[in-house]
Amino acid sequence: MTSSVKSEKNGWYNSLIEHLNKFQLVIENITNEIITNKYNPFYYHGALPQFYLWVLFISGLLLFAYYIPTIDNAYLSNRLVNAWTSVRYITNTLPFGAVVRGIHRYAGDAMVIFMLLHAIRVWFTDRYRQYRWLQWVSGVVLLLMVLFIGQTGYYLVWDDRSLLLTRMTASAFDAIPVIGGALKTWFLNGNTITNLTLSNFLFIHIGLSFALLFVLWLHYVRMTRPVITPPPAINYILVAGILLVVFLFPIVSGKMADLNQQPTSFEIDWFFLFPYWLMAHMSMPAFWVSMLVLSFVCLILPWLVRNVSPPVTPAEVVINKCTGCSLCYRDCPYQAIEMVPAPAGSRFKLLATVKTARCSACGICVGACAFDAIDLPQLTDSDITAQIKALVEVN
Repeated sequence: MTSSVKSEKNGWYNSLIEHLNKFQLVIENITNEIITNKYNPFYYHGALPQFYLWVLFISGLLLFAYYIPTIDNAYLSNRLVNAWTSVRYITNTLPFGAVVRGIHRYAGDAMVIFMLLHAIRVWFTDRYRQYRWLQWVSGVVLLLMVLFIGQTGYYLVWDDRSLLLTRMTASAFDAIPVIGGALKTWFLNGNTITNLTLSNFLFIHIGLSFALLFVLWLHYVRMTRPVITPPPAINYILVAGILLVVFLFPIVSGKMADLNQQPTSFEIDWFFLFPYWLMAHMSMPAFWVSMLVLSFVCLILPWLVRNVSPPVTPAEVVINKCTGCSLCYRDCPYQAIEMVPAPAGSRFKLLATVKTARCSACGICVGACAFDAIDLPQLTDSDITAQIKALVEVN
């Protein structure tokens, strides 16, 4: 009875994934007809967010050169210098400053959009489970980090929206049992909002951005040849698109934050600030429960559906045929093959071995080996040859 119920659930899920994948393939084929497969953005969906990451680093470096992380609001001073006035100077006085600020803002939005599209495509094509679980989990962590980094960017402007977001975040941390008070103190860099608060926001914004590179490395560590750069033509289009948005929707700041005032509303950026909309429309415990449940489900998704399809039967090395040539090791896209020292008495220095947890049974290693030294237990050489011929005939 249990296996029957599980089979029905798996059948429903497999059917959903199959229909979504077919729909996506139709879109890809239409795109190929229009701009050819060389420039099809669907084939670079993982590289597009990384392109915008470099745009954010470059534009952020330019903004950092003129930003002053203080909140002093001595209104009687005619030469007030603080975070808000430095942002105003960048926007209104610095040559091309408004353009650089707009690029930084909208490149962040674009990065989130393409990260979500990348995740959806990976889900549709069922490429997030078993040997790909590390890519999925690190990708979810990357998305959460990008969202928080983007939120800290809104704090740094230090207008009335920044003040409201800061107070809402501090209240959210304070509502967490046991560790809430410590988190609030860490966030504000003290018990109240001071100049040290803005310094802390700047440190978080920049520090997490560099930490992003380490998690990105984890995301790529099991890929032998990851596609990390789109063709130049696509890059030009992406830059042109950002510039068009910058000129159509220029960035403006609100009023300078006043600690003696309490803003009650703000313009929301749905790509980064949607948690604050939830925070404003539900109790704090409900907000944290919803955020934690959503994040947890995304993280463990590869294991929630691990029984949807049969487990992969990994490739096997035929030791008495292996020459240690390393061709399979070089061609494996998942780093599932390792070259190890050969045992004493062997004619060769190295022999191939398969890391079963990483193997996808894709058969690339079988095709790479010139000595028939790798087999797929459930797929013979003749079966693979027949599949290749069938694909050639279709194309």
